[in-house]
Amino acid sequence: MLEDFYEIKTKEIMTPGWNTPFIEETANWKEFLTILSISAHAWVVNNTKSMKVVGVVTEHDLLRCIIPEERKKEKIFGPSRPDILHRDSIVRDIMTYNPVMCSPEDSIEDILKKLSTFNIRRLSVVDENKQLVGEITLQHMIKNLRYRFMIQE
Repeated sequence: MLEDFYEIKTKEIMTPGWNTPFIEETANWKEFLTILSISAHAWVVNNTKSMKVVGVVTEHDLLRCIIPEERKKEKIFGPSRPDILHRDSIVRDIMTYNPVMCSPEDSIEDILKKLSTFNIRRLSVVDENKQLVGEITLQHMIKNLRYRFMIQE
C-alpha cells in the first residue's frame, strides 16, 4: 500500500492555485497581517499577473519580528531582525526568500524527501516558470493515507 502511496503525483492531491493563500511581495503590513490572521502562511508572488513564487511569509517570520529581543534564541528564531516591522513594512521585508518548491508531477516520495530534508510541512507547487499552481502539505498526505487505510478495512 505504501508503494502505491509514494507514487501518487502532487497534482492529484494538492490544493489548486485558486484556493492557495498568496500575497504580493509589495503588499503592506495591513495586508500581510490580515492574511496571517486567516492562514498560518502565504506564498509570496512577485505580482498577481505572473504569479512567480519569490518567497513565503509565515507566522514564524512575524514572530521573529515581534518577539522581544531579550527573549530571542537564535537557534530557534534565526538571526535577529530588529526594527523590521514598522508602518512602512512590506511583505518582502519579513518573508523567507527562496522557498523549497515542487512540480505537479513530483511524486509523494519526492515531496516527503523534501519535507524531511528541510524540516518543513508545506511546499508551493509551481510550473516550469515558477508560477504558483497550488500547494501541497503534510496534511494533504495524511488525509490521503487515512483514506487508503479506511478503504482497506
